[in-house]
Amino acid sequence: MLNRLFALRPDETRRVFGLDVLRAIAILTVVDAHSGAAMGSYFKLGLLHQCIPDGVELFFVLSGFLIGGILIRLFERDQHYGWREIGNFWTRRWFRTLPAYYLVLGGLIVFGLLRGWDNGGSTGLPAKSILASYFVFLQNFDHYIYEFFPETWSLAIEEWSYLLLPTLLLLVSALTPKTWSRQRVILTVILLVIVGSNVGRLVQAVRIPLDIPNPELGYRGIVLTRLDAIAYGVLAAWLKQYKPGFWNGRWAQNTGFWLGVALTIGVAVTSSILILPYYVDGGVYPMYVFYKRSIYFLVMGVSMLLLVPRMSNWQTGPRLLTPFVTHISLISYSMYLLNLSVIMALIINPIPTTSVWVGYGKVLLFWVLTIVAATVLYRLYEKPMTQLRERFSKKEAKLL
Repeated sequence: MLNRLFALRPDETRRVFGLDVLRAIAILTVVDAHSGAAMGSYFKLGLLHQCIPDGVELFFVLSGFLIGGILIRLFERDQHYGWREIGNFWTRRWFRTLPAYYLVLGGLIVFGLLRGWDNGGSTGLPAKSILASYFVFLQNFDHYIYEFFPETWSLAIEEWSYLLLPTLLLLVSALTPKTWSRQRVILTVILLVIVGSNVGRLVQAVRIPLDIPNPELGYRGIVLTRLDAIAYGVLAAWLKQYKPGFWNGRWAQNTGFWLGVALTIGVAVTSSILILPYYVDGGVYPMYVFYKRSIYFLVMGVSMLLLVPRMSNWQTGPRLLTPFVTHISLISYSMYLLNLSVIMALIINPIPTTSVWVGYGKVLLFWVLTIVAATVLYRLYEKPMTQLRERFSKKEAKLL
C-alpha cells in the first residue's frame, strides 16, 4: 500500500530532467533554510550555506518560464486573444495552485480555533480582516507579510503575476500598432514589467533612508515591489521561442550557463548575513542597503535566467538519480506549503532542543516528515485536484 502511495508514476516523456533538477534544488534550498530553526540556540550559519542560491527566486524564474511558454503559445496561435482565452489560462493555473493552498490555509485556521477552544480563547490567529486577506492574496500586497503563514509571500507574488501578465498582454496588444508582430508585443510586455519594477525600486531606494531595518525583506516580500520576479522566466521563454539560434548556441549553453552559476553564487555570498559585519566595519553598509533595495533582484533574476537554456535542454538524467529528482520536483509545491508553518511550527519547534544532537535529530525528523507529508498531500489531493481542470478548461494550444 505504501509502495503504491509513494510511486507517483509521472509521464517521463513529458518531463525535462534539467528543469526537474532546478525545481528540486529550489525546494531543497528553501526547506534547508527553514530547517535551521530546529537547532534552536545551537544553530550556526556555515560558509557553505552562503553559496547556496535563493530557492524562492529560482522558483520564480522556473514558474515564469513555464507560464511564459504557455502565454506565448496562446497568443501566437489564437488570433482572437481575449478574455475567454485569459479565463482559460487562469482556470488552469488556479486548479494547479489554489486547492492545496486553501486546504493548508483552512487547516491552519481550524487548528488555531481548536487551540483557542482548548486554551480558553487564545487562538494565535491574526484578526479576521487579516485572515480574509490571505484568501485573495492581499496578505503582502503593499506591506510586509504578517507572522501567520509567512512563507506565502512568494505565492502571492506568483498569483498576482498570473493576473497581471495575460491582462497586460491584452492591453498592450490593443494599444500598439497593428503592424507590430506578436513577438514584439510580448517583448514589450516583458520589458514593461521588468523595467517598471526596477525603476520603481530604484526610486524607492533613493527616497527611503538607507539605515532602515530589513533592507532585503522590505522589498523582497511585497507584491508591488516584486512584479518582475516572474518576468525573468517569461523572458527566457521568449528567447527560447523567438531566438532559437541564441538559445541553443554555444554562448547560452556554456558561457552563459557558467556565468549564471558564478553570478548566482556571487550574489548569495556578497549579500549573506555572514559577511554583513564587514560592510558595517568598512563603513559601506548604506551602499549595501541601497544595493539590496535596487539592482539586487535584477542581478538575481538575470543570473538564474542564464541557467535555464542549458538545463532545459537536459532531457534525461542518470537512471539512479532521476527517480529522486523527479519525485522531489513533483512534490515541491506541497513541500513549500507544509514545511514551515505546519511541520516546523506545529510539530518540530515544540520539541525542546536540549543538546546539539537533539537538534540534529529534529532536523532529520523535519526533513522526513516534510517529504512524507508532501508526498501524501500531492498524491491524494494536489494531483487529483490539478487533473480536475481538464473538465473545466481546454488544454493550451501547441505551436506548429
